[in-house]
Amino acid sequence: MSASLTISGAAADLARLYPWLDETTAADALPEALAQKIHVALEEAVANVALHAYAGDTTTPMTIEYAHDSGSVTLTLTDSGPPFDPTTAQAPKDAEIGGNGLNLIRHFCKDLTYRRLDGRNQLTMRF
Repeated sequence: MSASLTISGAAADLARLYPWLDETTAADALPEALAQKIHVALEEAVANVALHAYAGDTTTPMTIEYAHDSGSVTLTLTDSGPPFDPTTAQAPKDAEIGGNGLNLIRHFCKDLTYRRLDGRNQLTMRF
């Protein structure tokens, strides 16, 4: 199964993320434990784009692509923020509340890759 969602950093758009992801993982009959891991990692990645890459810009879109094959689930988040590679970025060791996003993404993803393509960040998370 595959699905995609395009949203901005606006609160109303961000509110569409959970229902879309819940519907997608349910339609795909994913185990609840896997769906929860995907939920946390994607929430952190999208929040990082909205808060840091877009820094309050509520009009610029980001796209999430979901794909499930027999062996794994892949989510690809594409944004047009400044270049940022979360696979090499130093995660805070003693982060305050709200500063553990990179650690959570790395913990829940089986594989994490980044590339900069046509002026856009592309983060691929495999579960």
